[in-house]
Amino acid sequence: MNRTAYDVRDRRRYNAVDPLTSVSNVSGQSSSIQYDVAISFAGEDRATARKFADLLLGEKYAVFFDEFEKAALWGEDLTVKLKDIYASLSRFCVMFISQYYVKKPWTKFERQAAVSRMLKEKSAYVLPIRLDDTELPGFPETVGYIDLRTVELTEVYDLLRMKLGSPGMVGEASTSISKDRIRDVLAACYRRAVFARMHAQMSWEAMFDSLAHCRSSLQKMVVYVEPAHLQRLVAGIIGELDFIERRGLQYRSGTSDHVEAEIDGAKLRIISSLLELKQAAGVSFELPTSVTEEVFFRKEDADSAPSGSISKDPWMRVRAVRKS
Repeated sequence: MNRTAYDVRDRRRYNAVDPLTSVSNVSGQSSSIQYDVAISFAGEDRATARKFADLLLGEKYAVFFDEFEKAALWGEDLTVKLKDIYASLSRFCVMFISQYYVKKPWTKFERQAAVSRMLKEKSAYVLPIRLDDTELPGFPETVGYIDLRTVELTEVYDLLRMKLGSPGMVGEASTSISKDRIRDVLAACYRRAVFARMHAQMSWEAMFDSLAHCRSSLQKMVVYVEPAHLQRLVAGIIGELDFIERRGLQYRSGTSDHVEAEIDGAKLRIISSLLELKQAAGVSFELPTSVTEEVFFRKEDADSAPSGSISKDPWMRVRAVRKS
């Protein structure tokens, strides 16, 4: 196994507090944060994970990557050590998800520790990076991810830097609301394809194309959104857009009924989340409060701002379908 370009002495010099020493003295579920990022990956994906770790290390972030920690891990009970690192000692856990990742016992152990913290704190602690179409068993479908097949690794790193802040900020957390990013989310969703009620006088292809573009845009934005509970709202919108796309595919293949009502329900939940984002951020952005009655036949029309009247049907009221 070849060492990375940085050795342990380099990493110690970069960090004011040496994570190796600090971790060695940790027992149980310590709340002391020692790493900016803990990286979880399968051995087959090591080359990609190493490149990412080197980018972080080059900017003097404290990063847990197994090749950097050989001395600290030598002779230790790894079930205790790794649980502490992935469940307690890091600000974020970056997961490289692949077909290999779901098969390895150690990545399963790391994933369970990280997801347990994510669910307990209800925070955007786990930052998944997808390398293929593999789904993680038990992992929430609404969590936003980055797909490395469509986004460069350096771009992913730039997104992570925005979440981390400047190097040396271990232990500090941002509680400010990212109003500009939320405005971007609202603007990306401000299109007829999102707000128009399903009916016969509509091009489904135009709608699906527009919603796919919207979902792709939100996947790039979600990591910018702060704080965590608003980021989860955006992740939920991405999940609803994905649901609409999958239901549409089932409908066109003739394997599903009642699709129009289900898509209308998903759109209402999206609108409800958008209104909640707007209110929480206190931004000035006019949004319809429910689905609208309008038609379109081209993607250009589907991408345009909603302009039709609000549906008067009682079940179309947003508050009637708001997620609990």
